[in-house]
Amino acid sequence: MRMTGHDAAPPTREELRQLRALRGRAPHVIAHGRGEGVLAVALRDALAVRRGGRWSLVGWQSIQHGSWAEDEGRLAWELVDGTRDAVVLTGAGPLPGAFMERVQASILVQERVEVPGGGSVVLSGRRNPDGTGGVTWMAEPSARVAMDDPAVQEFIVGQGERLASEYGL
Repeated sequence: MRMTGHDAAPPTREELRQLRALRGRAPHVIAHGRGEGVLAVALRDALAVRRGGRWSLVGWQSIQHGSWAEDEGRLAWELVDGTRDAVVLTGAGPLPGAFMERVQASILVQERVEVPGGGSVVLSGRRNPDGTGGVTWMAEPSARVAMDDPAVQEFIVGQGERLASEYGL
């Protein structure tokens, strides 16, 4: 029986100690969820996942897309480099909502621009929601955009520079 709407047992002192050792500072836990052999923790600056006794961290600004399938208890995400991952949680509590909020909080500016030659690109300027690190610019094209075309690349860079200037980034 899935209990995705219910709270999971919080991270133990040992789990938090390991996470602190990995990060070099105390973790600020926003929400957490557990599944069979997995613990997922939303921190201010990262998603921390513990599998097989080992932690991994993903900065919120590195997550391009995420989804929550409540009926399966499955939290999935895709990174900006195309890497995909997921966890199945039997107790998720507020973790799915915190996950989505943290990903959205990493977006400083987002704009859809029409590209010469057809199609559009969504330009996003993102930074870790804890305010650390530089702004990373991403361009997510529609299917019709020729991203390998140097003129399109130049246009996208110019639009990114325009947005950076307009928003003081």
